[in-house]
Amino acid sequence: MERDTNTLYIIRFFAALVVVLFHYTPAGLQQHITFLIKNGGEAVNLFFFISGFVLTVSNARFFSNKQSQFNKKDFYIKRVARIYPLYILALLLLAAFHYGIKAIDTPSVKYRLPFEVVGIQRWLYAGSFNYPGWSVSCEFFFYLFFPFIAQYLRASRQAFPRLVWLYYFAAVFATYMLSVSVKADLPSVEKKLVVALYLNPLFLISTFLFGVLAGKCFLENSIAFFTRGRNNFIAGIASLAIIVLAKYYAPNGSALLKGGILAPVYFVFILAITSFTKKQARFVTGGACVFLGEISYCMYIVQYPVYVFYTRYIQQVTSFASLFNYTIALICFSSLVHLAVEKPLRKLITAYYLGSRKAEEIAAAHPL
Repeated sequence: MERDTNTLYIIRFFAALVVVLFHYTPAGLQQHITFLIKNGGEAVNLFFFISGFVLTVSNARFFSNKQSQFNKKDFYIKRVARIYPLYILALLLLAAFHYGIKAIDTPSVKYRLPFEVVGIQRWLYAGSFNYPGWSVSCEFFFYLFFPFIAQYLRASRQAFPRLVWLYYFAAVFATYMLSVSVKADLPSVEKKLVVALYLNPLFLISTFLFGVLAGKCFLENSIAFFTRGRNNFIAGIASLAIIVLAKYYAPNGSALLKGGILAPVYFVFILAITSFTKKQARFVTGGACVFLGEISYCMYIVQYPVYVFYTRYIQQVTSFASLFNYTIALICFSSLVHLAVEKPLRKLITAYYLGSRKAEEIAAAHPL
């Protein structure tokens, strides 16, 4: 059975869109789309999960023992080429606005920027100059350890699921306890330490690990339930309903959601939607859906730079019409940047370090 992982593209686009609406829907309009944006930041955990899944599936040769060693150099270069150029572009756009037009952050930003340039800010402290960048900093942390995770997974296939579940429960518990401590009246030094640990990638990697586990199950096709189209349809709808209901009924800013408690539900959801055949999934894997998925990272990382320029020079976002206009502007800008900056730079970097043949292979594969 030929399964189609291209279903992930449109999921990534809608997850990015939810985050944008979560951030920029005016307060007076939020009640009208509460079902969509309440706990909208939870979509970031879905990104983490998909990242673990895709990295595992894209390294199928290693996990099937057709490749003796995990090529760390190739892996790190491809990840840098995929993520870093737009990450830096967003920082540059914000720095130009902050220092050349209007200050949008505290004077401490000049001391924080070196950490943000190398993407380690969320390893050390909460927040980012380009605030969506905190999750990209987490991704950098995950990428750093993925080659070692992959080697452990291949060497300990039976032990790995137990490790993932154990770490999952520990991380959800630790995140919840840290959220309680964040609200407590603590001495200054202890408070800063707790804030730095809350939503630190050290704990959020549990969701990424669940994605790796899902990727392992996908490659091995080891869960018979997902071999039937009807089962996939039912599981996909049911798990999506659980995700939406959990987001809606959980307290706003729920620490349990932020801690990745929905990771097992994402496991079912992602395996269900990626187990459809190409024919069954053709309505959501066409060229337009793939393109929207390809620009989703750009949408996510430049949402704040585009917002500050848009509200400064075009219009304030205070109504449904202005929110719609901003969203369309963001999609258009992301499309242009994807075609003119992201794809060419990715090809250039991979060609320079890995050779032109591998760069062509990466470009042709539409990597998630």
